[in-house]
Amino acid sequence: MNLSRRAALRAGGGLVAAAGLAGCVEQRVTKRTTEVESSTHWALSPDVSESLSASEFDTYVDEMKDRYGDSGVWGRESEQPDNFETAYVQQFAIKRDTPGDPGGTKASLRPGDVDPDAPLLFTDASVAIYSVGENRYRYWLWAAADANDSRLVRDIRLGALSAGVRPQAGPIADAAKPSTSGDEATVSLGTPPTATFPLRDGSLGTTTIRGEDGTYRVNWAGDVNGVQSVNGVCEEERTSAHEFFWTLSAGYRFETTE
Repeated sequence: MNLSRRAALRAGGGLVAAAGLAGCVEQRVTKRTTEVESSTHWALSPDVSESLSASEFDTYVDEMKDRYGDSGVWGRESEQPDNFETAYVQQFAIKRDTPGDPGGTKASLRPGDVDPDAPLLFTDASVAIYSVGENRYRYWLWAAADANDSRLVRDIRLGALSAGVRPQAGPIADAAKPSTSGDEATVSLGTPPTATFPLRDGSLGTTTIRGEDGTYRVNWAGDVNGVQSVNGVCEEERTSAHEFFWTLSAGYRFETTE
């Protein structure tokens, strides 16, 4: 689909989902490790009907806390802003379409719509927007996955997780880089929203391009047999309604014996 970024946003809620086999690494003569990553890309604006109100987002936050514990939307500790603008949530599943295709993807801005027959990984994510001053808005990013989810059809380990935005209505004015201490990470721009969340393995990093058509992305890579989440926050300067691209990706690995 050959759409410009602006045209894609105005089309409302467009999704391009990509999945691929990242590679196979021979560990021993009789064992093979397969790594799979998948991603979703959404074009969001006020024209997209799946946005949440403040109360709807609060309900979602409670649901994700029940599912992921201290790896939920607001982590272990947080400071939350008062001036909520809107939020979007999504779930995507990497699924097995055939025995030889461990990387098909199903995604929706309505998480209840994602119910594949043979899931290999579920990822939940949200992006909430807050007004923090005159013409200043912050995007609060969250994503989480659980390699021990009882719905999965095989044993896996979580290997990668990332979430990002590319605002189109104004430049990125500021962006946070998570700091780590022991088994936890903190993301903050000095004032709300801020949060501390568990880091069970691996490392965190960010990709930030400030200014017009800038981008912000928080990335985790590691090896976890359980839950891992990421949080990020960036600030946009704009005088019109929100228009942005939202990206999410996750990866897993599994071993087979030949």
